[in-house]
Amino acid sequence: MHPTSLRYRADIDGLRAIAVLLVVAHHLLPELMPGGYVGVDVFFVISGYLITAIISREMKDGSFTFRRFYERRVRRIFPALFSMLAATAIAGYFLLLPSDYVAALRGVLGTVLFSSNIVFWRDLSAGYFAATDAGINPLLHTWSLGVEEQFYLVFPVLLMLCYRHVPRHIRSVLLVCALLSLAAAALLVKQKMVAVFFLSPFRGWELLAGAVIALGGLPSPRSRLASELIAGSGFAAILASAFLYTPKTTFPGLAALAPVLGASAVIYANGTCTKIRSTLELRPLVYIGLISYSLYLWHWPLIVFTRFANALEPIAPHAPALFAASIAVSAFSYHFIETPFRRSGTIGWSRTAASSTIAASLLGIASLVGLARSGFLDRFTPTVTRLDLARSPAIPYVNCDSRAVSQACLLGRANTAPSVLLWGDSHLLAWAPALQAALDAQGVSGLFAPSSACPPLLSVESMAKPICASHNVAVRDFLATHRQIKVVVLAAFWSTYFRLDSQVRPASIPEQDPSPQATKVALKSTLAWLRDSQHEVVLLGPVPVYEKSVPLALALEVATRHSLLHTTTAVDQKALHAPFFQVVESFQPAPWLHLGDPITWMCNGDCVTTEAGVPLYRDSNHLSVAGANEMSKNIGELIAAATKGARQRDDDRAPAWVR
Repeated sequence: MHPTSLRYRADIDGLRAIAVLLVVAHHLLPELMPGGYVGVDVFFVISGYLITAIISREMKDGSFTFRRFYERRVRRIFPALFSMLAATAIAGYFLLLPSDYVAALRGVLGTVLFSSNIVFWRDLSAGYFAATDAGINPLLHTWSLGVEEQFYLVFPVLLMLCYRHVPRHIRSVLLVCALLSLAAAALLVKQKMVAVFFLSPFRGWELLAGAVIALGGLPSPRSRLASELIAGSGFAAILASAFLYTPKTTFPGLAALAPVLGASAVIYANGTCTKIRSTLELRPLVYIGLISYSLYLWHWPLIVFTRFANALEPIAPHAPALFAASIAVSAFSYHFIETPFRRSGTIGWSRTAASSTIAASLLGIASLVGLARSGFLDRFTPTVTRLDLARSPAIPYVNCDSRAVSQACLLGRANTAPSVLLWGDSHLLAWAPALQAALDAQGVSGLFAPSSACPPLLSVESMAKPICASHNVAVRDFLATHRQIKVVVLAAFWSTYFRLDSQVRPASIPEQDPSPQATKVALKSTLAWLRDSQHEVVLLGPVPVYEKSVPLALALEVATRHSLLHTTTAVDQKALHAPFFQVVESFQPAPWLHLGDPITWMCNGDCVTTEAGVPLYRDSNHLSVAGANEMSKNIGELIAAATKGARQRDDDRAPAWVR
């Protein structure tokens, strides 16, 4: 069959089934299917292929109209989508905390305006400082619909211009556009991963890959064996990326080539009969493919609301029931919502357009009202509201994050030459209020050089943030050339760099896999370098960390009267952070090394999470301003000891006649 034929291909519905099942499996059992998110990329290829095949044929025979094109999109997309949005908004009113409901309502409004991907990009580009957790936003999955709808606004116009002005070079134009989009994604994915993930210019090449296949022009496979090899290799590429990729894979960018080219190969080779095509045409897969749109829409809200109902515990035990429920709801949606509106003879266009306009307007108005009322705060007691708001506090000195060390902010006593350098990641930023008070009390100032997600370690690089290596080299060079800096304060989210899935590896051996051992060696060498360069070191150890966001769990505990936050003790936390303390112990005794141990400060029996009802954390591991200030006295004692040690060093090095 020629690839631009509009004859129904059941294997494409089977491929849709594979795509949606990968996504659902990833959301239900991420340990089993860590890269199942590539199912969305497969969807993009299928969408690009089908849309191009349809409108290209119509443009060739002169029957294409924008009105009919968008009528088909409205019939296909809106009824099930608006039903899901309405159900999610209603359920969210009863289940979600104000912060989460605001995030969901922003998603509703963004989806209605075909821009939810832009909404989530703006919401999540703050990284550590994002107000809410993406994993509990019931509408996060609508980002892909935003990408597709934006593509559908631009692509028909581009294709029509090509048919009018360069009809012989349409494939070349689309191929150049796809390569530009892919190049932009590959170049920016490490520095702007959130933008590349969510925004259409960086995802357009995936839809264009399907479009190029739909336009034909590729030579047909020369034999049945060639078709089998192409289809089998493409299918294997999809599955391999689903099983081998993880949430830490640098994605999309070049990593998306495997699922995108894999899906393109399957569609291309399956123009003839192959074993892969026969498999994809199995009736159960074809049926899942038919309901795949509804399944994609409904499965994620069901998962999120189950998480809230289950005290944010892992949903793996409920995965079979959730999968069955998702299939049941999706089948109902397909048969009783999608199908009637898609058949023009069942429900006319004027009725479809009117109902869609009314639904979009009502959803938009309801969202605006909810946003204006901050997620309807009066649904909860003032205590719940206060705890919930603690999840998104103003973060002091956040504008100092990731600056060049030569342009670092100044903490401590104003109008005083800095003698301290504060070096660390976002945990250093969390300590800033206590550091400011401690430095000011000692009459000294310090250069504040935090870089979120960057371990303050020499001779290593972070795969999660490549710029870390150059930042740390700049800090080292600055210390080597500015001898007036006598004290160095180190603070970091130490446990994340010592985990088995650490993203830290030796900078000198880029082919080596990341490992906790690399972090251990780097911490040792960094402390040794600071010792040998005659610096006093204040090493702020790990704070107790939790599996859940502390203020979120506390708010839900009060709202539901169920215990959510598991208690932890000093023994538990010492065991969790054992590799860090092993490195520190290897330097003892060391009068130049001043260890601050927040675990000891915060854990007398069970570790504390609040003081006078105020959370000491803003999430699961970052201290709040109240948390940092609660330990400002301890920090002050460390700074005082280090400052005294530095002065003693200077006295010892001074000539006898000066002393």
